[in-house]
Amino acid sequence: MRVLQDIEAVYVAVLAVALSCFLNYVLTRLSFERRRRSDGAALETPPTIPYWLPFLGSSLDFGFDALAFIKSSTKLSKNSPFCVSLLNQKVFFVQGAENIAALWKKSGTMTGTPLHLFCLKYIFGMPPEALEMYAKDDSGLATQPPPDSSVAPNNRIDYRTHVGMLRFTKGAGLSNFCDRLITGFHQRLAALSVSDQEWIELPDFMAFFDENFGSALVESICGPSLTRLSPDFAKDFSRYDMEIPGLLKGLPRWLIPDAYDARDKLLASIKQWHAFAQAHFEETSISPDGDADPYWGSLFIRERQSKDGIFATTDNFSDDARAAANTNLVPSAMWTALETFKDPAVLERVRTELSVTFDQNSIYHATFNGSTLQTLPLLQSIYAETLRLRVRAYAARYTDRTAFSIKRWLFPKKSIILVSTTEAHMDESFWNTKGGMHPIDKFWADRFLIYEDDPTSGPQSKTQLSQAQSNDFKAPDYSPIKGPRFSLAGTNGSWLPYGGGARACIGQTFSKRAMLAACAIMAMEFDVRILADEEALGMDPKFYGLGGQRPVAYIGAN
Repeated sequence: MRVLQDIEAVYVAVLAVALSCFLNYVLTRLSFERRRRSDGAALETPPTIPYWLPFLGSSLDFGFDALAFIKSSTKLSKNSPFCVSLLNQKVFFVQGAENIAALWKKSGTMTGTPLHLFCLKYIFGMPPEALEMYAKDDSGLATQPPPDSSVAPNNRIDYRTHVGMLRFTKGAGLSNFCDRLITGFHQRLAALSVSDQEWIELPDFMAFFDENFGSALVESICGPSLTRLSPDFAKDFSRYDMEIPGLLKGLPRWLIPDAYDARDKLLASIKQWHAFAQAHFEETSISPDGDADPYWGSLFIRERQSKDGIFATTDNFSDDARAAANTNLVPSAMWTALETFKDPAVLERVRTELSVTFDQNSIYHATFNGSTLQTLPLLQSIYAETLRLRVRAYAARYTDRTAFSIKRWLFPKKSIILVSTTEAHMDESFWNTKGGMHPIDKFWADRFLIYEDDPTSGPQSKTQLSQAQSNDFKAPDYSPIKGPRFSLAGTNGSWLPYGGGARACIGQTFSKRAMLAACAIMAMEFDVRILADEEALGMDPKFYGLGGQRPVAYIGAN
């Protein structure tokens, strides 16, 4: 009898929990629909996505499969802003091209501080004292801080980092960086044991880029000393990069020891490099261009490590390692080259476009002007389409000073706002598919090209009638006199690999040149056969939201 009573009690408890969850979902769904369908006479906060579990909100759904959750939530909200309840935190999502464009226009007064602090703490292991400096900085990006900010000029971390990056990614700093990267990447490729007579096997095309392009990228910013002291730095960074999803969860060392070990090894390499550079650097070490040197590598790093620099008091690699080995740039460059080699017709067109602009000798010896690559329409379209397909990131904004509104939706002060690039990049109502001939989830080299004799070309969707009329249109042979032109016109709220507005990634020009140069050099110097099937060319879901995506499996190649 006692056993039956215990079983009955369990059933009652389970039923009570189930009923509670059901009622919670019904109530949150009714609230969602009421707010979504309101007449908009008064400003309201965006509706909260319905959830089953009281107190937890949508935490489990978002944590276990963020991609599916954001996709279903965007569909439910019909591309309007919505709110997600994550434990005790409300997070707003802005979706839809018009809404995103409106957010970018108003983002000058916002910051990305909460997300930055989260990444600095968990990904880079920044010490508490340095985190506190970031957290206290409310001075913004403007030359003059807001009147109510009391942050000392030397503690304006956000502004000083922004200005330093601007100098590095504009003008002479950008040209010098690109020259060093092109030279370094080419030297590594030239040192490979590759002949014209036989194919060599690459077990993993991604690892090939990590080792060769990644090392060249590190040296172009940090100079040769770091990789001489730590020859496996690029491989170590790749290993660490693979562990970032675990670090982001904030799990303790005993649960993910490999992740902490990978980070510790990188930090040790950075500290060793700092000590070496501090001991050996002299002003006479700086090259005639005023930028490069063999110890710190570049003016960009020297400024950060000077006695008045932002990171003069810490050996933490939160800033230096991000600059030295961009976790987004290396995989993005790999995908650009892969998409070029995967289609022989595209490869032939790229080589023709390059041969019209550069002679073979110049591109083989890396003396060509990297900025000229940005005038080549097909290469640029491949770059833009690669980022549309292979970047899955959250652009974060924080309303630290004032509330703001988009249409009828109010975002209170101290709100966290996220934009999912994936939903924008996969918006079927926006992107041109040529009447379904080129689905948005498939690579199409010409998606960002406008052909003067094809009114339905270009990135934006055209009417079904116009698309049907051009179904027989075929990309003409490339001509140096008359050909297509590259265009991002009208994509401000839809093409978002770098975010947008005042807080857009300021490294986009430098990233673009690096990706174009990597693709151009590979296309002119090698024949590559991609052996992996389509399944292996998928993106690893654990990296969703982190930017440039890594492949889900090894990509074999010859």
